Amino acid sequence: MKMKGNPMKKTRTLASAAGALALVTGAASLTLLGGGTASAAGSPSSAFGIELLLADNAVLAADTIAVESTDGKPVTDSLVALPDNPLVSGGIVNVSAENGEASSSVTDLGVGDGLLAQLPAELTGPLGDACDQLSAGLDPVTGAINDALLEQVLPGLSGLLDQIADSTADTPLDLSLLGALDLSELTDLQLNGLCEVLAGDAQVIGADAVIAECNGDTGTTTITDLTALGLPVDIDVDEPNASIEIPGLLTITANRQTDNADGTFTVDALYVELLGEVQLTVASATCGEVTGDTDPEG
Repeated sequence: MKMKGNPMKKTRTLASAAGALALVTGAASLTLLGGGTASAAGSPSSAFGIELLLADNAVLAADTIAVESTDGKPVTDSLVALPDNPLVSGGIVNVSAENGEASSSVTDLGVGDGLLAQLPAELTGPLGDACDQLSAGLDPVTGAINDALLEQVLPGLSGLLDQIADSTADTPLDLSLLGALDLSELTDLQLNGLCEVLAGDAQVIGADAVIAECNGDTGTTTITDLTALGLPVDIDVDEPNASIEIPGLLTITANRQTDNADGTFTVDALYVELLGEVQLTVASATCGEVTGDTDPEG
């Protein structure tokens, strides 16, 4: 996006990003000769890189990396890596905003890398064995025995997922919906991908780059090499609010566009709901306008 003037730019490292970015809120004001004030009127443009909620509690708040142009002038910020957390990883994050324009981008997105890393070995060990059997049963070379083997393996795998659900039900990482997941509703490839995720060998969601841009009341989304359960995802990012679902597991919405009540317009490049517990927004840009407004009596 072409920037006007000289944008205020800040670049931060992971260590400095551990705290939330303090945003300026309300109207920006400047004391004038004679005692009056000049303030910005309207709704400013803004952008944030990522927001991660677990059971409605913020794991990564939207203001971890965010900007707001309260006076309409260009403002930018960047982050070289996301703070450590058990659910999402990312590379470089860039955000920018000015009057009528905003953009946000995240590279090397990974969701679910450490999803089960906190679980005890007595659960993850048998889970790996069951998934090895499942993968063998899904092997095209042994396809003739798929059905018989799956009838043996799937109940055992479901039982292990029940144990994981029970063991995490009262913890911050609540995976109770894993126990309710109907494995029979997943395709062979999705089953195999789920096992790779549970074994830590694949990401629930991955993408090389996720970009949101808005200009006025229009928005665009770019997502490169998007995957779910290790499989390529074919989703039309040119279509607003395009969505796909893996039943009981996750829903992916790309190019989510919203006309806000305050007259601003928002485009979220990627929105993911996982197991009914995790809500993830990646690359969000909101376009608004502010104007100078003088109050000589102030």
